[in-house]
Amino acid sequence: MTDRQSQLAAPPGRRRVLLGSALVAASGLMFALAGMGIKMAEESLSSFEVLFWRNVLSLAILAPWVLWHWPRSLRPAHRGLMAMRGVALVAALLCYYHAVSVLPLAEAVLLNFSAPIFVPVLGFLLFRFALDGRVLAAVLIGFAGVALILKPGTEFFQPAALIGAASGVLGGLSAVAIWKMPTEENPIRIAVYFALIGILVTLAPVLMNPTVPPAEAWPGLVMLGVFSTAAHVLFAKGSLIAPTDRVGTFIYTSVVFAALFGWLFWDEGLDWLMAGGAVLIVAAGVIAIRAGRPGRDQVS
Repeated sequence: MTDRQSQLAAPPGRRRVLLGSALVAASGLMFALAGMGIKMAEESLSSFEVLFWRNVLSLAILAPWVLWHWPRSLRPAHRGLMAMRGVALVAALLCYYHAVSVLPLAEAVLLNFSAPIFVPVLGFLLFRFALDGRVLAAVLIGFAGVALILKPGTEFFQPAALIGAASGVLGGLSAVAIWKMPTEENPIRIAVYFALIGILVTLAPVLMNPTVPPAEAWPGLVMLGVFSTAAHVLFAKGSLIAPTDRVGTFIYTSVVFAALFGWLFWDEGLDWLMAGGAVLIVAAGVIAIRAGRPGRDQVS
């Protein structure tokens, strides 16, 4: 066997882990930029309208790939998981978009990125993924972090934060679906199906008030369409080429970028409760992700 063949036959090495980490970190920046687009667009549009036009733009961006690879481009490796992931993510983003419009950007992003702490529980309930002590500890730490951000029983509590937390739960469900998918699934096909499902789900509410978005909404919509599409493709690609337990934690760069953008453009600050919650959620996410990719060790 040649050196080249040995490299191909070996498990994912340092280069693949570095590349996967870079792709996931880049997706974190894209998610934060997309969050800026949401905040801008929702000044004049509803969450349903923003998500509808986001998916229309995303599908337009991905259309050349669909046509080039037609008809294989629309043949998923697992239809059920693709549908489950798409519906869960649409619901998660509707919650997230509303949270972004009323909460500080970093807080909304952080609640949305609490998804990893819900993955173990949802994976166990739906697919009998194994649970161990580290995973359970991550779940408890993560719940404590979410509680600090929600601030229940204090004058700082906002009901909208509960919707932001719901986006994390639903995002966890979509993550379970994508991690359960066969590894040969194409990340661009995943993004295409999400856009199609998103258009179908949001079409009826948009048709109830069929108007073209005003001029001031288009910069935010274009930012959202471009950067969110890039974020999903980069994250899926990074997770597929390198072990999720090695690279998944880099998605939390999005929280740092969101805090920076919120401070620069909307003069948003951080309070101590939110900072403490952020530390706990990130720590819980790191523990949960490093505990292993769901599905590798399942309960028989």
